[in-house]
Amino acid sequence: MQYGVILPNVGPLADITVLSELARQAESLGYDGIFLSDHVAIPTDLRSRYPYRTDGRFPLAPDAPILEPVTTLAYLAALTHRVDLGFSVLILPYRHPLLNAKMLGTLDVISGSRLILGAGVGWMEEEFDGLNASFPDRGAITDEHIALLRAFWTETAPDFHGQHYQIAGLAMAPQPRRASCPPIWTGGVTPPALRRAARLGDGWHGVRQSPDDIRRVVRTIASLRAAAGLSMANFTISLRAGLDITPNPPPDATRTPLRGAPDQIAADLAAYAQAGLTYLALEPRAAGQQQFIHQLEQFQSRPT
Repeated sequence: MQYGVILPNVGPLADITVLSELARQAESLGYDGIFLSDHVAIPTDLRSRYPYRTDGRFPLAPDAPILEPVTTLAYLAALTHRVDLGFSVLILPYRHPLLNAKMLGTLDVISGSRLILGAGVGWMEEEFDGLNASFPDRGAITDEHIALLRAFWTETAPDFHGQHYQIAGLAMAPQPRRASCPPIWTGGVTPPALRRAARLGDGWHGVRQSPDDIRRVVRTIASLRAAAGLSMANFTISLRAGLDITPNPPPDATRTPLRGAPDQIAADLAAYAQAGLTYLALEPRAAGQQQFIHQLEQFQSRPT
């Protein structure tokens, strides 16, 4: 399994000096990648339900600092040499696919082919409204967006005529230099989301799923890909999950995966690997920079 780190480009630690040091530390400790989150603006009267908490409440206030992920990742690319540079996730419908193809393709070129595009459809309707983007059509728009990214990254002058985008007679250079496109991971556990990952993605990227959840996702995606004549070879099963290494083991009844004593964390990792997880992006629970780094160091020194 490979391991990445979710850097806090949103919230109290969203400071470029902090992110720069965390990126360097993650690379020096041997992590495989660094990942950033995506929001443009937070509504002052947010009514959309946040899908990753049981109470549906978004954890950030409207005035919380947010560093835009594409420009921030380009900055961090210059400070690192080896780690993957990823998004967890970039909301594709927020930006035009032609602009995304240029910005992300450039990021891959200048970083030496290190881009991983975690791609999302989004959930915050008010943010879509502010960007004049279609919330109801976001799934279909994302599908076309992915197709256009691949086209402009591999073809000389793509001729694309979809329901939402019609683009022809344009060329884009330089293209990513790797033999294939930068990998695109899509997420979600709904039937349309799993079909998107199986049909259009190079991997799946989940959030806060248990090993049993991962096992079900792997089984579903493998079935969908087999039906389409595609194998699971080189298809990444990835997960974004909180990390909280504690000095004492919490009770099993209240414990969530990757929260607990080192032995418990090691058992969780074994369960995830057995379920089919191949890339784990860790989000350390930390109130400050030093605590964040301490969590990363403890994880790397865990029992195996």
